[in-house]
Amino acid sequence: MQTRRTGFTLIEVLIAVMLIDVGLLALVAGSAVLVRRAGEVRARSNALRAAANRIQVLGAGPCTQTAGASPNGDVYETWAVVVYPSHVREVSDSVTFSVAGVPGSVALRTQFPC
Repeated sequence: MQTRRTGFTLIEVLIAVMLIDVGLLALVAGSAVLVRRAGEVRARSNALRAAANRIQVLGAGPCTQTAGASPNGDVYETWAVVVYPSHVREVSDSVTFSVAGVPGSVALRTQFPC
């Protein structure tokens, strides 16, 4: 009399383990991409905040033409104020930065009355 055994064969178990491994590796790779993107977003947000602050300071200042630059580690900021004859000044600011060797930049420009 033969008895039937129920259960999994060794091949089925190995295939199941391989599929689980591939799924876990995909999750780890996806997490790494999310962490890298979060760092890029944080750096871009800081650059945007620095540019907006500089524009506010220059807009609140006197109506004179000026320009400048400010290197700060991996962040380099340049700004300029151009006064036009129509009593309007254009204020611009550009911030370049680097995240994990990948360069990025933010540029803002607006006009204020004199």
